[in-house]
Amino acid sequence: MNRKQKIMALAAGIVVALGIGSAAVSSYNSSEVKESGQLEELHPLEMKKSMKEDGTGFVMYSFDEDTRDVYMHEVKKALKENEVDAREINSNDPQFDGTKSQSDYGVTQSTDTLAAYKDGELKQQIELDKYDPSQLETELSHFIETSKELYFEE
Repeated sequence: MNRKQKIMALAAGIVVALGIGSAAVSSYNSSEVKESGQLEELHPLEMKKSMKEDGTGFVMYSFDEDTRDVYMHEVKKALKENEVDAREINSNDPQFDGTKSQSDYGVTQSTDTLAAYKDGELKQQIELDKYDPSQLETELSHFIETSKELYFEE
């Protein structure tokens, strides 16, 4: 093997190694599996589609913009602690038609709540504005834990 052939073989090896490495990294990053504890904010029509396709899980329905950030923060902490994901619909979303009911978007819970659904049916909900922020994290964790045991674990 002369020097030119060795360089070509080395270059080809590097290209192959980079190609395999890039494919592995991009397939890892494109994974649809999410880390538990996520609160996915959905537009109203996305929520409707999500509830129609898979109406099981936790849904936060936000109404009051003044308290939304506080509630989202507490819900996210409780979700992470209990290793579950949830979806959120916000009535202040520009795509939310105020002349329609939340049931037009696949949910039937009250405003400013976190709810548990099984097969599209509301099982239970917790009213976020019923608790002081200092109590809310504990109450949310208890709600999520109880819901998991009652409706999601077999």
